[in-house]
Amino acid sequence: MKALLISLLALASPALAQEVSQEAPAELQEAPQHPHRALRNAYLWETFGPPGMVMASLGAALGQVQNTPDEWGRSEHAYFKRMATEYGESAISSTTRFSLARWRDEDPGFRPCGCTGVRRRVWHAVVSPVSAYRVHDGGMQFSVAAIAGTAASSVVSANTWKPRPQTVGTEAAHIGTDLLSSIVVDLFREFLFHDAPD
Repeated sequence: MKALLISLLALASPALAQEVSQEAPAELQEAPQHPHRALRNAYLWETFGPPGMVMASLGAALGQVQNTPDEWGRSEHAYFKRMATEYGESAISSTTRFSLARWRDEDPGFRPCGCTGVRRRVWHAVVSPVSAYRVHDGGMQFSVAAIAGTAASSVVSANTWKPRPQTVGTEAAHIGTDLLSSIVVDLFREFLFHDAPD
């Protein structure tokens, strides 16, 4: 009986909490979000949301056109293999980047420029994949976390699921492809899709 009562209270507590929060004054309901919670939300959005999927699709399409790695060929099955590889690399990169950024008090998530002029906005999107915002003042800076994320994803994929040992040249070309995919996604986000969920 006690277990049943405890279970009912546990199930009812979210509903009770919701009722209490609806009655709270407006100034208590609109508390500012903690920077680390915002960072977590940005990580989830960029890794599992549309940005991660679009980046993986672009990287797979470029790999398909370049036929890299050539052992996979250019079939439909090869495209999906490249897509899974690119998505895995993107998830590793995001996880490394956001973990290091949290430790360094940076926000490596994309933010629209807030400036005017096409040239300035394009430049903002081009440097965004290697930049981060300082949590304490919002200033933009070069991000060691972004570079570490790209390096980690490249090392893991080259040593686990790619079909042959990779050379420095093939990995440099692949990192360039990943960077190009990130820039294209950030250009779309700058000019077409501005907001991510909080």
